[in-house]
Amino acid sequence: MLSHLETAVDRIFGHLRACGSLIADRRRPGLSPAEVEARIRALGLRPPKDLVQLYAYCDGTTTTAGKDLLGKISFFPGFYWMNLEKAVTVYHSVSTHSLWHRSWLPIFANGGGDFYIVICESASPFFGEVPLVMYDETDHIAEFKNVSAMFETIERCFAQKAFFSAYGYLRADHAKMSAIAHSVQPDFTEHDI
Repeated sequence: MLSHLETAVDRIFGHLRACGSLIADRRRPGLSPAEVEARIRALGLRPPKDLVQLYAYCDGTTTTAGKDLLGKISFFPGFYWMNLEKAVTVYHSVSTHSLWHRSWLPIFANGGGDFYIVICESASPFFGEVPLVMYDETDHIAEFKNVSAMFETIERCFAQKAFFSAYGYLRADHAKMSAIAHSVQPDFTEHDI
């Protein structure tokens, strides 16, 4: 029986297919949970359980640097889902930046330096949360209480037409998206990290 997170992943790919997105056919098979855990722990990070579950079910999407247009490979408007190998590579390249915290593992990127990250430090009060980190900014907002809430929000945004295709690109109704995110996680308030 599939978990809520796994069901959300499957439904999102179904929505992407219905939108005519080329990324719908670039889903990567999952890795073993032990491999996911080992790769993230090798960075000195502790992954939350739902992050391990996510990459064990689906290792992101396949993209080709220099060939794929960023807007055409979006998993949700503005961001593509990095496979774990790419996420680790990006982590190595950005984690030395003075504004980057070592516990932030990027999983979604926009190609311009902005990332949705997962906080992978168990001692942090924000462990497992998913903030949007804009590379040259000092203030970052945690938008989701965990990976599962993020994926449920994405799926509902597609289902309720807050995410939609226009002129071959994914677009968002941000007010509707915000309301959906709140309905998914009514006990969570966005906050600075």
